[in-house]
Amino acid sequence: MSEPISLTSIFGASKGIIDISIRLAKAFKLIESIESKLDLLMQVEFNAAWKTLIQAHNSSSSDEQKFKLVHDARTGFTKATYLEKGERLFYAYLGLAICYYLLNDNNNVKATLIEVAKISIYEDIYLNQIQSMFGLNKYTLNSYIGIYHPMNWLNIIKSIPETPSFLAHKKEIKKYYKFKNNLIDDISKKIQAEMSVIVMITKINQPSTAFKELELQSLDLIKLQKESLEIITNI
Repeated sequence: MSEPISLTSIFGASKGIIDISIRLAKAFKLIESIESKLDLLMQVEFNAAWKTLIQAHNSSSSDEQKFKLVHDARTGFTKATYLEKGERLFYAYLGLAICYYLLNDNNNVKATLIEVAKISIYEDIYLNQIQSMFGLNKYTLNSYIGIYHPMNWLNIIKSIPETPSFLAHKKEIKKYYKFKNNLIDDISKKIQAEMSVIVMITKINQPSTAFKELELQSLDLIKLQKESLEIITNI
């Protein structure tokens, strides 16, 4: 697995730095790392925005031209937030936050990182990938993990004491998305609940390389959400 991306090392440690070249240099490894994770085969706006940020970093032009490239990338990411879903929507908002950081616009950095943190890793990414891999949706998955799966009877039996906790976490997730808001505490509870549910599902379905890899991918995204909340409170 690749090294985890650290948002706080970029957003948190660069207060007061206005020079666009310095900001681009600090952000480039983050930009490059994210771009390498993405399937750039779908929406043009999303793809072009990432490429434009890289062009801005590599450009030997004036700061004014670099600012223009970042503005272009910001426009692309803004459009992408209306077009993308799932993990690509997650990274569209993260790319937009990077653009606002490069433009020294902390208010919009915070507003955009809130959107990153509000995305449901469990509902919109994890379950969709399970459905893609195994043909299971969130309804058949509940049956799969909670009623009958002969290969994992021992895991299911061992998990019985954790059932109340599992159901409580599912309730917390459902409650947040019924009354969605921008309160840090509520978003943090939602993130923690989604992480717990994903870990429990993985545990029940062991041994399984596919479930373990999907858990690791999901927890990487959740880590970015937690960092986003930390940045919002400290920026």
